[in-house]
This record gives sequence, structure tokens and C-alpha cells, in this order.
Amino acid sequence: MDITTGATIPTPSLTTSSRCRLVLLPYPLQGHINPMLQLASILHSKGFSITILHTCFNAPDPTNHPHFNFMPIPGVAEENLPVSGTDNLIRLMRYLNDEGLGPIQGCLEQLLSEDAGVASLITDAQWFAVQTIADGLELPRIVNWTTSVSAFLSFSAVPLLRQMGYFRGLSDGIYNSLKQSYLIKSHL
Repeated sequence: MDITTGATIPTPSLTTSSRCRLVLLPYPLQGHINPMLQLASILHSKGFSITILHTCFNAPDPTNHPHFNFMPIPGVAEENLPVSGTDNLIRLMRYLNDEGLGPIQGCLEQLLSEDAGVASLITDAQWFAVQTIADGLELPRIVNWTTSVSAFLSFSAVPLLRQMGYFRGLSDGIYNSLKQSYLIKSHL
């Protein structure tokens, strides 16, 4: 039931073999993976077939979710990556959104060619470059913002704080990477 209107939300009445498949692409950090898996569980309970497309780095454990299909993205983040510190997190975001595009597109093309196809792609907001793939494959994409409102406000405050001199140690290259992210582009 839609809590704003009180209307009943239809759910697919499909057999297991003909369920509508959704592909979810979580960002490979725990604060992003867990909310995406929770969303996947809710969608699965509504009758959708779920495929989790994931990096090998910090991959979810398929044995904890036997009702989902898991597909690793080959050649992307297969080793442990340093993720502490602002510089490393921004480098991780740039790496995944640059190096991951080709392999992600290959995985999606494979899934689209299968009988079940793909009804929609649901990604974490940190996968900002994936929109070009979705557009090229004519695949609807839903962006799931898995972080808190305070994180969103923090991203939107970066340009003002930098102008005020609070990010003297933040190099222009890292700042420009943040600017290119749609997370703060609309606020500049």
C-alpha cells in the first residue's frame, strides 16, 4: 500500500520461472551493500527475481541470500583496495566509474540476452557513470541513495566550504573529481 495515497501497489503475479528480473548494483562498501540487499529482499518478497551485480572487492556473501542470483563483475576491484581517507575514497570512486564501465556493460548485455531479460537496473548513487550504459542499452535505471541525509548535505556543502578555505589540503584534481560527480554538480 502506498502510504501517501492509500492506493494498493500492484505486485507481479508471476511464476518463479517467469519472474520479472531486476539487476541491483551496490557500491562495494558496507554502508552501501547492506541497504541495497535490504531493498533486494523487499523486491523479492513482492515477486521479483533479483540478480546482484557486484565487484569482487568486498563482495556480498551469496550463502546469506540464497534466493538471489549473484554475478561478479570480472576484472574490476578484484584485490583489496585502500578505502580509508578522503583521497582513497575519491580514487576508488573514480576507479570504479572509469575501469568498471566496460565489464559492467558486458555483464548487462549478457543478462539482457537471456530469456528472462532485465526489467530495470537499480544502482547505488555512487555509480554515477553507469547512466551512460543504461541509456545505451535502453535499460531503465533507478538510483538508490544509500547514505544518510547528512552525507547528502555534506556533499552539497563541499564547494562553499572549499571557498571558505576549509579544504586547503584537497587538491584541485580531487576537487574536480568531486565536481564531476552528479552528487554535487547541481549545487555548484
